[in-house]
Amino acid sequence: MVNLQWTPRLEKAFKKLQTKSQSSSVALSLNPVETRTLKEVESILEKPNGPECVDVDLIKRVSALLLKYSTSASDSGGDELSKESIDSNDMSEDWVHVMVKGSSVYVPKPAPKERSPELDRIMEGIKAQIAEKEYQRMISSIDPSANGNLIASGIKQDLKEMKDIKAHMIGIVNVLYTGAAVFTAVFMISAHFTDDLGMRVLLAFLAFVFIVSCEAYLYSRHTSEVTAAPRKKKEIMPKLPDDVVVTTKSFIKEKRS
Repeated sequence: MVNLQWTPRLEKAFKKLQTKSQSSSVALSLNPVETRTLKEVESILEKPNGPECVDVDLIKRVSALLLKYSTSASDSGGDELSKESIDSNDMSEDWVHVMVKGSSVYVPKPAPKERSPELDRIMEGIKAQIAEKEYQRMISSIDPSANGNLIASGIKQDLKEMKDIKAHMIGIVNVLYTGAAVFTAVFMISAHFTDDLGMRVLLAFLAFVFIVSCEAYLYSRHTSEVTAAPRKKKEIMPKLPDDVVVTTKSFIKEKRS
């Protein structure tokens, strides 16, 4: 069964058939199919907004019935004018190809899919979890219990960095003080060997550079050793099997033996 969309042209043809069936002066002998066609037309026209679609077979039957009424009217009139008007039925609106002009095949809209209640419950649970995570993220900056560990670790890291910076500054100052002391000592002692001021400054400067270089090398070596020491302590011990239990007594017995 093929349905066509309801158009004003089809509505006009259906109303025309209803009018002719009610006001026709010619008594027509209608078969059961034609009688059923009139009833279907009346039921369609009784709808306030009209139907969305019409069966093609009904349109064919309406066209045939309209042409039958027109032929009966021409046979009863008999004048030349009515015959000429009936001869022009090929171009009238009673033919099927004229009635369906402007219409198209009706494709019903797909029914919306019904979501199962279980799926709705799952979706609501996911939405609640997302909302809870978003809320916890928003209050994490003001909730001490949520970010207490983070703040403590940050403060600890800052204190450690400040301690390291302080140690480096003390080391640099010590190196400079040592260099200044050596410069002063060499400058003063060189006065016993030469009276040339330029030579005394040069000897003191060379001694200063030598001592500062040695101190810088020793300090950098000490710093690298101190930095590498904690890494050696963090070596992971091999994992023992689950059925082996290590106690203090076992180590004591092994040590005594």
